[in-house]
Amino acid sequence: MVTKHDYNAEQVAAAKSVLLELMLLLGEYHDYLVLVGGWVPEFLIPQPREPHIGSIDVDLAVDHRAITEAGYRTIRQLLLDRGYKQDVKQPFIFRREVNSISVEVDLLAGEYGGTGKGRRHQKILDTHLRKARGCDIAFDDPETIQIEGELPDGGLDTASIKIASIETFLCMKGMALDGRLKEKDAWDIYYCIREFPGGMDALVERLRPRVKHGLVKEALEKIAVHFASPEHRGPKHVADFEEVTDLEERKAIQRDAYERVHYVLERLGF
Repeated sequence: MVTKHDYNAEQVAAAKSVLLELMLLLGEYHDYLVLVGGWVPEFLIPQPREPHIGSIDVDLAVDHRAITEAGYRTIRQLLLDRGYKQDVKQPFIFRREVNSISVEVDLLAGEYGGTGKGRRHQKILDTHLRKARGCDIAFDDPETIQIEGELPDGGLDTASIKIASIETFLCMKGMALDGRLKEKDAWDIYYCIREFPGGMDALVERLRPRVKHGLVKEALEKIAVHFASPEHRGPKHVADFEEVTDLEERKAIQRDAYERVHYVLERLGF
């Protein structure tokens, strides 16, 4: 079980420095890259009541349908030249060493277009991209922000980055929640619903225009299944990730997680 305790400050800082480096290194592909995964809430919700924990890896969605004409060097070669190591068995994974900390970078792609439905990867410019359910909509409405910080080899810098919208983030997290056992998936969903600017009603209105989209509808249905009661896996994983051991406090957190998720989904017709 992975909890908040596993997200120590050094690992989070290392991952953030790698994210900054990637945005500068792959600048020529800026229009075809969107940040998805565990870093999104920190940038999507800049003034929360409780800071997001960040992430210890980096997930980048790559638009495999458009990037073929985007540059003269491959993403793979750019990464290798900078010292990233490609995983032999899982070629969509690259790793960057930062102060003896290994930061994992996953290159993701949508399921539609490109290789056949039965294939686990999209292949573009000699680089393998892991297909991720829900990733196809990451390029529909990303938000562009500026990030700043220290690079892995030192030096402060700033970069522009596209991040997944709240619709895309919840869609992909809903798919992930249903397809694996990772406590942070449930916690990220709960966190975004709890901290969304303007409150839960604002989130409902933000999501409402997209609920008929096949992927969004599927993901929200899956979230509903796993948050069907305070005792279901979703709320339990929220409390687990928070490392709550007191029985009454666990009940309160699981109840809060269930009620918030239920509030949003019920108003969207789920």
